[in-house]
Amino acid sequence: MSVAARLRGSEAGTTAVEFAITAPLYLMVAVGILQLSLYLWTVLGLKHAVDMSARCASIAAANCIDATATQKYAVTQAYGLSVEPTRFVVARESCGRSVSVAYDYTVEIPMLRTMKLPVNARSCVPAY
Repeated sequence: MSVAARLRGSEAGTTAVEFAITAPLYLMVAVGILQLSLYLWTVLGLKHAVDMSARCASIAAANCIDATATQKYAVTQAYGLSVEPTRFVVARESCGRSVSVAYDYTVEIPMLRTMKLPVNARSCVPAY
């Protein structure tokens, strides 16, 4: 039997070839799930920050006496996210004191292009 005939009939190494073909797909799915989790954590963190800072501003707490102080307080409530205080907008509206934020979340998945997803959160609490 010739060498070519033996190699054609041999199944040695097929597992390695199958893994090499499917591994990039599994890696992309795993990193995609991780990125989705981080995105949802960012949304939750920003929503918590605007909720707590709008409440703080509405009751006129000592650490939210003006817009700048409320912005700084919002940053401390953002679950460890690095958000600049100037991204938080504090306003008086018909509903009471409102705080809103606009943030761009960057999604980086291997072998795909980098994407920016906008995250917006707003909360309004009646002033007392």
